[in-house]
Amino acid sequence: MVMIRYSLKQLGRMKRVCILFVLFLTSAVLLLSLGSSLYGLAAANMRRLEEVFVTIGTAEQVPLSVTREKTWDAEIQDYRFRTRKTYGVPVTLSDITLPEAEYLSGPERRPYYISYDPSYRLADENTGFASIVIMEGEPYEDGVPAGPVKMHQKKVWYSFYPIDHLGDFYFCDHNNPKPEPLEAGKTYVMYLMDGLPHGWQMGENNSYEWVPAGVIGSDQTDLLGNPLEEKFPEVFYEEVTEGFYETEQGQRWLEFAGALDRTYHSVPVTPVSDLNLLMPFYRGDAYLIEGNTFTDIDYEEGRKVCLVSRFFARNNDLSVGDSLPLSLVLASYSGSTSSDASYLYWPDYRLVNAEGKAYEPFEEDDYEVIGIYDWSPGSSRENEYALGRNEVLIPATAITGDPQNNIAAYGPMKAANTSFCIPNGSIRAYQELWEAQGVEGVELHFYDKGYTELQESLKGIRRISVILLMSGIVTSLLVLVFFCNLFITKQCRRTAVERSMGMGKKQCIVSLLTGLLLLCTVGCTLGSAAGSLLTREVVQGMETGGHYDTRYSNGVMAVEGNEAEEIVLDDSVNIAVAAASGIGVLAAAVLLSLFLIRGNLKKEPLELLGRREE
Repeated sequence: MVMIRYSLKQLGRMKRVCILFVLFLTSAVLLLSLGSSLYGLAAANMRRLEEVFVTIGTAEQVPLSVTREKTWDAEIQDYRFRTRKTYGVPVTLSDITLPEAEYLSGPERRPYYISYDPSYRLADENTGFASIVIMEGEPYEDGVPAGPVKMHQKKVWYSFYPIDHLGDFYFCDHNNPKPEPLEAGKTYVMYLMDGLPHGWQMGENNSYEWVPAGVIGSDQTDLLGNPLEEKFPEVFYEEVTEGFYETEQGQRWLEFAGALDRTYHSVPVTPVSDLNLLMPFYRGDAYLIEGNTFTDIDYEEGRKVCLVSRFFARNNDLSVGDSLPLSLVLASYSGSTSSDASYLYWPDYRLVNAEGKAYEPFEEDDYEVIGIYDWSPGSSRENEYALGRNEVLIPATAITGDPQNNIAAYGPMKAANTSFCIPNGSIRAYQELWEAQGVEGVELHFYDKGYTELQESLKGIRRISVILLMSGIVTSLLVLVFFCNLFITKQCRRTAVERSMGMGKKQCIVSLLTGLLLLCTVGCTLGSAAGSLLTREVVQGMETGGHYDTRYSNGVMAVEGNEAEEIVLDDSVNIAVAAASGIGVLAAAVLLSLFLIRGNLKKEPLELLGRREE
């Protein structure tokens, strides 16, 4: 205790030096504490972003030109015009795959399959559908169907709604500028849909007319998108003669009628290798409400598991763990399943193959329902990325059958069905590889939900923290070296006197070290505390500068109502980091002091007393 009091008394004789030492050391530790805290904070947030954010890219074939098409309108007796995009040779997946690039998943060009099962229920009760029919009609008199021609209804081969009561109907070849004449007494089988009154006005001369619903034809292709030659011409009506339905042409009508009926019990099935590659899940428009999503093992082993929409699950009494039969009858590489948003109508493909036959299943199996998904309230269903109301999702590796003979449609590569996932922060590097590849006619789009901007912001904070950290380290060392020299090396005569008075080496160490450690403790404590407070002030700006929502994160399961938790960037200050900075400087002060004291104690007291004080 005597030596401690003596040491403090000696400090009292150097008040100004002590005050300067505390101030300088506090400033140095403040820099060190601020730099280390900011560095740790930036590093933690960057790790956090890597865990939550996902970066995906989409590829879309660019049209070569836009052509103007004209369509005859019997109502105005003139042509209506619309534009249509024309494309060149189809771009394949190998054309857009970069061997040097790192892919976390994909790239993939997803077809969608159609699964038929008579047990499927696709809509709620009392849901209205378009009146599409295949029926026979007989004109009452010869006429050209440039306007409504009255016909007598005969046999109905297909209709969702019963129309046996129709009796008579009016037919108009509404979009044909030169319709073929119809003859009274002849029977025609026709593919029609219920239209509006001719001229859009009700009245005695403006009855509802039936118009062509399309043509009986095929868009079947091979795996490269090359069309297969059709066996029969495309028609929407044909004359029915004796034995017509025993001919190949007649059989085609019966096949088509059966295929049309199956559309009311068919659902789209999309194979996926990563749910993040589906834009609705990536954006948060779709989210899991029950069960689990696909796991890595599901993808690797090609397990027969599936996710179904809440809408489809409700109408078919499906729950997690139930079995769902899938009978895949055709594949479409044209467009996306967003056409199913209107329940049933499939504009991307035709229902019979090039031989005029309905497609036969290329794979049939039972899948376990492991999850049910839904759409976020207010999410758009009117875009090409939208999922179908009855869409089923399965692992792409679960498909073991070969769909090459069941490709009902093939179109240009679209962003809605072609995507890939790359490491966060690698967009610029990927673009450089893409430009070096020299692929033409393809447009890429990248999405990272603001990761790049947040990463740059955090990198900026990290760069500043490194500067502060290095400045703190250098300043702390300079302050310690300078003042330890004043408090120890310059006190060599004091050490000589103490030793001459009979004090031992340990007592001399206590005498020199106690006061210095007290000042260092004060300076390090103040510096750590000030650094912690200043760090808190600095990072508060991050609350308004960057945040993200878990509804856009990787594999998130939303809570009821999709009220996904919003998470701000972590701005919590780690007190331990600030304290460690002060403790580190204090430990350096002790080591440096002991080193200098050891130098003083090595010399004999007489030698120290005989040295002229500098």
